[in-house]
Amino acid sequence: MAPMRRSDWFFLMLLAMVVAGVAGGLYFSDSESDRARRAEGTLAEGTDRPRIGGPFELVDQNGAPVTERDLTGRWTLIYFGYTYCPDVCPVTLSNMTQALELLGAQADKVNPWFVTVDPMRDTVEELKPYAENFDPRIRFLTGTDEQVTRALTAYRVFRSIRDENPADPDYFVDHTSLIYLMGPDGAYVATFAHTATGKEIADRLRRFL
Repeated sequence: MAPMRRSDWFFLMLLAMVVAGVAGGLYFSDSESDRARRAEGTLAEGTDRPRIGGPFELVDQNGAPVTERDLTGRWTLIYFGYTYCPDVCPVTLSNMTQALELLGAQADKVNPWFVTVDPMRDTVEELKPYAENFDPRIRFLTGTDEQVTRALTAYRVFRSIRDENPADPDYFVDHTSLIYLMGPDGAYVATFAHTATGKEIADRLRRFL
C-alpha cells in the first residue's frame, strides 16, 4: 500500500502493541478498568484478552458459505486485506503460504483464511484467480459490504477507503494488518504482525498445535 497518514499509522501501531502484549502473555489483574471494559464488551468474559471474533456469514472464492462455526475444531489463521493491495497483503499471504509449507503435516490442523476489506472489488470472481497465487488451503472470503462490515466489527479491524480521488477505481484501503490466531473453540488466542516471516509464523504456531 502507499504510505498511510501519520494519524492512521499511530492508531494501528497502538492497536498492534496492545494486542501483541496480550498475545505475548502480558496478563493483568482484574482491575476496575478491566471490569469496565469487560462490561462494555471490549474484553472477553473471564479473561484479560480483547474480545475478538463473533458471528459472520461470508462466502469463499468458490462461492461456498463460511461462518464462525467453521472455526471450531481446528486452529485458524485469519488475515484481513484486499487483492488490489500492491505490497503488504500479498507479502503477508506469501508468508502464510510459506508457514503452511514449513508446518508439513501439522498444517492439517490449521484453517488459513483471508477476509477482504474491499468487497466492492473483491468479488468471488476476482478472488478465485487471485487465490491461485498462494497455498491452495487458504480460503479467500468475501460477501456484501454489510456482511464484511459485520466481520470487521467482530474482529475489531480498522478500515478506511482513501478519498484522494473517489472516481479512481484503483483506490487504496487503509486497514489493520495483523494475522489473528483463533483456537479450536473459535476464541481469540494471539496475533502475528504482518511483518512476521513464514518461519516465524510456523515456529510460533508449533507451540500451540
